[in-house]
Amino acid sequence: MKKIFLIISGLLITLQCFAQDCTTYLYLQKDKTIEMTGFNKKGDVTMKSVSKVSDVKTANGATSANVAVETFDKNGKSLGTSTMEYQCNGGTITMQMHIEAGQTSKQPMAMNFSMTGTGSGGFPPNMKVGDHLPDYTTQMNMGGMNMTMKVTDRIVAAKESVTTPAGTWDCFKISYKTTRANSMGGGADSTSAAASPLSKLGIKLPSSTSESTIWFASNVGMVKSESKYGSMELTAIR
Repeated sequence: MKKIFLIISGLLITLQCFAQDCTTYLYLQKDKTIEMTGFNKKGDVTMKSVSKVSDVKTANGATSANVAVETFDKNGKSLGTSTMEYQCNGGTITMQMHIEAGQTSKQPMAMNFSMTGTGSGGFPPNMKVGDHLPDYTTQMNMGGMNMTMKVTDRIVAAKESVTTPAGTWDCFKISYKTTRANSMGGGADSTSAAASPLSKLGIKLPSSTSESTIWFASNVGMVKSESKYGSMELTAIR
């Protein structure tokens, strides 16, 4: 289960790379390969995800893409693979994901993620230092576990040049707070025959609040993120 959530955390970081014009961002560009690497506070590698965008289509104002992702642990051992179907329409992102959990499970898991709620999680093209970006709330369902993430206090703190192994970009430095609340059950999966007994009980798990910073480059997306747990960087684009 721990490895499953490492896979999911590597995938969720990509959601911050979307904005109101979805077609300009890396995860919606056909044939792109994007490598993100996670580090702990000591600078040691903790995980890596490699995303390959295989197909992108735009119709009626909505953009869709197929993305294959493989996540690796600190030793380069594969934690599992996933295939995703993204659809981005305005401020709403939906994602159908199928995980093959490698050695953690012999049974693949089908998961549905939706990104909806108040405000907008986008990054306006005319933002400037000092701007307060709108709060937003995302809701996700993961095989019977429901996660609500409320992002608040998004402040454009500075404009900085950021260099990673993938290149150098002029970025907006944006700080924000994230409050996470989890529960088991209550979603569509909890009523299915395959749902676990725990997911049917509707158990609420403790919530948590954390502070983070991202560096966001126009027409690229998230280049770097930092929190008390460590950091994530865009380390390769092919």
